[in-house]
Amino acid sequence: MATLISGSTGVNKVQAGAIETSDLPAGSVVQVVQNALNPSAYTTVGQSWVAITDMDVTITPASTSNKVLVTFSGGGAVIGSATNQDKIGIRIKRGSTVVRSLGRYGFNRNDDYSSLPIFFTYLDSPSTTSATTYTLEMLIDSGGLHINRDAVTNGGVSIAQEIAG
Repeated sequence: MATLISGSTGVNKVQAGAIETSDLPAGSVVQVVQNALNPSAYTTVGQSWVAITDMDVTITPASTSNKVLVTFSGGGAVIGSATNQDKIGIRIKRGSTVVRSLGRYGFNRNDDYSSLPIFFTYLDSPSTTSATTYTLEMLIDSGGLHINRDAVTNGGVSIAQEIAG
């Protein structure tokens, strides 16, 4: 077991031996998992919640007291209608549980394609040491929404970081 020693410069140093996860101070990054695969197909979003293809990430926390910072980034294109403000919703699920949801992430009110950058993050407290999968879901109330349409070069990135509690 390692011992953390606080140096005069404020930098922590490790004294002999391997460091244990339980030795890390609160707020330390324990592990990082990334899914940066280019999806095999883009996702067309409609009026019901749809999981975005290949935009999931699985992490196995080392302690039930640790948190998970999950981040999704990618891009999409939205085509609206000339008369409506087409509302776009976005949410993060841990397994089947919604942990963060925005009913109005954005909207489009014209009948031409517009870009829709995606960046959605949340600090979750899963209270488990089991493998945990986070998924990004979206919907649009009318019009059309395509996420990661140019799948060969523009796949999204999903990152889960375990943070010591």
